[in-house]
Amino acid sequence: KRHAGFAVAGAGNGITNIPSRARRGQPRIQTRDVLYRVTAPALDPTCEGLGVRSPRATRLVICCTHERDALRVRKALAGRLARYKLALNEHKTRLVNFARPGSDQSRPGVFDFLGFTFYWGRSRKGAPLPKVKTSGKRMRAKLKAVSVWCRAIRNRHTLRTIWAVYCAKLRGHIQYYGVSYNVRAVHTFLVKATRILYKWLNRRSQRRSFTWEQFTLFIKVNPLPRARVCHALY
Repeated sequence: KRHAGFAVAGAGNGITNIPSRARRGQPRIQTRDVLYRVTAPALDPTCEGLGVRSPRATRLVICCTHERDALRVRKALAGRLARYKLALNEHKTRLVNFARPGSDQSRPGVFDFLGFTFYWGRSRKGAPLPKVKTSGKRMRAKLKAVSVWCRAIRNRHTLRTIWAVYCAKLRGHIQYYGVSYNVRAVHTFLVKATRILYKWLNRRSQRRSFTWEQFTLFIKVNPLPRARVCHALY
């Protein structure tokens, strides 16, 4: 029986410090360096069907073919982190069954990590393929943050300044979430965020600043960044 287990740990989120008395002159160890030192020797002798690359990442997803390997890795990782006075945060470290569709489980596994939802989709040829999209929870939080920002900034600066900052914020969103198979979700965010900005720009005074037709013409003259793939996963 084959599984795909994911042990998820995040620096500062998935790993916590064990209180200890620090000595003067003792070198400080970065969490990402500890993860690199811990995972590289811990995984290969532990797992039977595991090929691992361990970059110097601050957040970690470990993929295992067999469920028993995932359990061994989690146990070994906790033991090795303890040598550096660190411990896994059990609330933010979990094992996820991410089996390929058509396996024994009735529903393919899904999990969220770093603002993305990882799920099983289909390629153009119909083959099962792991895909990512913007997490629904993160999408709602981002749109709420846009609304809060628009409300706070609408009467403090000129339209030209607001528009320049807004476009910069959109470019940052595209740079992070613009990955393979997520262009649609990025485009949805751009559309909804722009409608939120339109709403608050029309509340700068008692008179409306724009109609939607006028706002559309303004966007044509001052174009917004477009949703695109910045990071190709395959």
